[in-house]
Amino acid sequence: MSKLSSALVQSFAVAATELGFCSAAWLFAEQVAADGGDAQVRALRDTLGRTYPVLDAVCASWLDGERQPVVETAAVLHALLGARTLVVVGFESRFLDALLPQLGDREVHLLSSGHVDDLTWGRMLANFDPAVRSIDLVSFQRLAGSQTALLCMVYGATEHAVHVPPAWLRLFGDDVRAQFRSFVGWDVLRRSMYVYPRWLVEVPRHDFARIV
Repeated sequence: MSKLSSALVQSFAVAATELGFCSAAWLFAEQVAADGGDAQVRALRDTLGRTYPVLDAVCASWLDGERQPVVETAAVLHALLGARTLVVVGFESRFLDALLPQLGDREVHLLSSGHVDDLTWGRMLANFDPAVRSIDLVSFQRLAGSQTALLCMVYGATEHAVHVPPAWLRLFGDDVRAQFRSFVGWDVLRRSMYVYPRWLVEVPRHDFARIV
């Protein structure tokens, strides 16, 4: 790989933390393709794909001819009809950048992730409107009610299962199911992962009322 691509490879873990696995993967695919075309995307996949399954899948999408992610905000908005408050689980900057401006006056909370320190999390939140707030696993249930929906970023939905950020396991349960209006999964990857999805966890598809 070229020197530029090597520098990008070394920084992928940082980018994935601050942008989200899928958002970072698309950014890196675009950058290495601009540097060296499909051959560089293939080299990026060969170098980091076994470590980062979402990156592997995004590189595969690129090599199949896709040049940008599909961002289905209209379908997400439809799935959230009737909800006045939204709790988002999982951070994907590219997708949130597209969705948040369309939510109008809804109250939006992003679940703070345990693997991101306070300084980094504050920097990530600063990219959004001040009305978008952070909430943690201790206090999210104070938002419970018939007008609150939970939206989770999911990766590679199949007929029976989806892959989600680990925070979902610490948040979701039978008690939580009874307290909120709806549970929506947003499949930001839109394809199965060839590599075992480390960094993520598999849960039943029926955890969610709807997968977009």
